[in-house]
Amino acid sequence: MNYNEVLDYMYAMEKFGIKLGLANISKFLSKIGNPHNSFDSVHVAGTNGKGSTVAIMESILMAAGYRVGAFTSPHLVDFRERIRINGSFIDKKYVTDFINDNLSKIEKYHMTYFEAVTGLAFSYFKDEKVDIALVETGLGGRLDATNVLHPGAIVITNVATEHTKWLGFKIREIAAEKAGVIKPGIPVVTAAINFDARKIIRQTCEKNKSNLISVFDETQWIIKDVKRDCTEMDIFTRSNKYYNLRLQLPGRHQLENAVAALIATELLEDRVGIKVSPQAVAAGFRNVKWEGRLQRVSSNPDIILDVAHNPAALSRIREYFSEFYDGRKTITVFGILSDKDYKQMLEELERIADVIILTRPMTDRAADPETLAREIPKNGFNINVIPMVRDAYKAAKEIAGKDDVILVTGSHFTVGEVLAHLSG
Repeated sequence: MNYNEVLDYMYAMEKFGIKLGLANISKFLSKIGNPHNSFDSVHVAGTNGKGSTVAIMESILMAAGYRVGAFTSPHLVDFRERIRINGSFIDKKYVTDFINDNLSKIEKYHMTYFEAVTGLAFSYFKDEKVDIALVETGLGGRLDATNVLHPGAIVITNVATEHTKWLGFKIREIAAEKAGVIKPGIPVVTAAINFDARKIIRQTCEKNKSNLISVFDETQWIIKDVKRDCTEMDIFTRSNKYYNLRLQLPGRHQLENAVAALIATELLEDRVGIKVSPQAVAAGFRNVKWEGRLQRVSSNPDIILDVAHNPAALSRIREYFSEFYDGRKTITVFGILSDKDYKQMLEELERIADVIILTRPMTDRAADPETLAREIPKNGFNINVIPMVRDAYKAAKEIAGKDDVILVTGSHFTVGEVLAHLSG
């Protein structure tokens, strides 16, 4: 198979759905030489903020001169976004060769899409001899395919309701699944705010004799200025003081992810010998890039893309808009997957938007926009249903004045289609 055929083959594997558990991936990895045991790593779990945390750590460690692997999901435009080294996407030939060479094993073990991609990432990081790999969980933690790792440090970002079919309906149940990545003696950094979530994480750390560091309890920071596209601050950890940092990611909520990334980076010195100077931290904060997170792609009107796909993430968008776009007419393009909590998300959206254009990203999992429309009160809202994301985006631009704001949100798929359209 050539590269495009390999991608088609892998996407077809999604018919196997989600298969939680480590038996499958462990068998497969053992057959290809257990590549995950060949590099140091940081394992990142949580509900929202995992990708941002990885991106910030990636930027810091690159600034410090290390060869950094990163495994995140899902992708926005290009499959290869998921697996990168020092910001460069995995080579197409490596993807093609790996799948072709391991086809019999993949089929023998009935590998899911995510399991195969996890094996691909670990093999690539081994062969390319990364100094450190930053690995984001796919779903949950305890039974996620990435949980075969024995990392130098663990990060658990905030915990909110998501994937209730697999993780449970209560925060403490979801937190228990996320905390399943905690392993004996390995330090854990958390940005969890919810009391029940923090209690579960703390108890799990105590059972495993793992040191727990909360960004809220053991770190201080001073916000000097919050701008539309960045935040300027000082951060004081137990180890160092960092002055005049400029985090080039929009939104106050990114500060929590940044502090978690910073503490985890500090832990690597004792754990695996990776040293990072304050200058590298400053450069990492300043140079970080992470698409689809309050990403402003145009002005007059401002067009903002955000992959928020649960109520907690959308509430952060609402906070950002109230700070920087209060009083501005907002036109929202919203497309979401059917298994998400779209009812509560629409309630959040009603507090942001003046015009809501409901659409459907190109995936079988997408929610029907007509169904979404029935969830919105008809009084006081200008609601349109435009099935294709590209057409919905075009309509938003046509009705927006230069002082208005366009927000595209609801799913990685929706934002990805707009980004693909913008890139031509």
